[in-house]
Amino acid sequence: MADIAIMIGTPQGARLLAFSSERKAAQAVETILRRLPATALPAPVWVQSTDPAVARRLTEYLVEVQAELVGM
Repeated sequence: MADIAIMIGTPQGARLLAFSSERKAAQAVETILRRLPATALPAPVWVQSTDPAVARRLTEYLVEVQAELVGM
């Protein structure tokens, strides 16, 4: 289990979220990104974790999600 913190820059301001599960973090942040207006994408996202591999995987996944959303 990894301790994860993710900050997302949104038009309403920064949102800081904390998770203990990589899967829950990915699902929650993806939901937030999908709800942002297209003009706010790509949104800045910062991922920190006690496990560097988790931070890298989440960052790569969230970049891919945003690339998909921008390409729509």
